[in-house]
Formats: sequence, C-alpha cells, structure tokens
Amino acid sequence: MKRGTVVWVDLNDATPPEMGKIRPGIVVSGTEHNESLNTVVVVPTSSIEPEIWPLRLAVGRFAGKASFAVIPGIRQVRKGRLRGALGELSDDQLSALDECLDAYLR
Repeated sequence: MKRGTVVWVDLNDATPPEMGKIRPGIVVSGTEHNESLNTVVVVPTSSIEPEIWPLRLAVGRFAGKASFAVIPGIRQVRKGRLRGALGELSDDQLSALDECLDAYLR
C-alpha cells in the first residue's frame, strides 16, 4: 500500500469522539513499512467544512464529495479494514498533509 493512497476504510466500533463508519482515509504510514506490516496508519476524511489548519485540511474530492483530512482522527488499522482504493494525493497535497501532521503532533 503506497503512502498517499486514498482508500475506503472501515472505522466501525468507534466511540465518540473517534470517527466511525466506512469512509475515505489517507494512508500516511511509509510505503516500505506498509509492505511488511499487517497494519497501516490512516488519516480519515470528512465532507464537513471548513478547512481549519492544522486540524482539518482540504484534500480534493473523493467519492463524489469535497474531502477534508481530519488530522486528530489519525489511527492505525488492520489491512483487513481497507475496502479498496479511491485515488492518490498529489505530491503537493501530501506535503500539505505532512505539514499539518507535523504541526499537530509537535
């Protein structure tokens, strides 16, 4: 699984304020690690606006809706929760997401 891939991910069994249901998520763990581990790290997306830097970043349209990466929702998931790819972020979008993650996690 390549870093920056947007996938359907099943986040069910979540308890608020965790994000649940099947929704697009962005794989942010490293491609090399993703090849050998049974899990990946994803940032879920939401169609709820607006962009709130560094907590919510506009990342384009996926599944027919405007999508916003929800940085505080970052989580590790089993690959069995992935339901198929929707696309990939551009290099610029992935760099912007990295900036948000860096600002949020420091």
